[in-house]
Amino acid sequence: MSALVLAACGEEKAPSWKGEWKNSGGDKRVCRKSFTFKGENNFEIQNSRVQGGEQSSGTYKHIESNDYEFDYGGGSDNFTIIVEKNTMKIYSSGKDTIS
Repeated sequence: MSALVLAACGEEKAPSWKGEWKNSGGDKRVCRKSFTFKGENNFEIQNSRVQGGEQSSGTYKHIESNDYEFDYGGGSDNFTIIVEKNTMKIYSSGKDTIS
């Protein structure tokens, strides 16, 4: 299973989502370079150069359990997000690989 592991800098305890989470795994095959979470359920995603390097933004909402829908305005993605201390793992819903 490949993995995108995002890390929040300088946090000892379980952080909130707010702020920038960067890909700390260094795997060039993953789609996302970073996720930035802002107030009012807003986000920005920086795609990796492998994926064209585009930046996307929009809003996200909790669906159930660890599942969330990210709405870009012209489309959406569902992710399963698991946060443990200062590590965030983001899976495309229904898949065992991490985005």
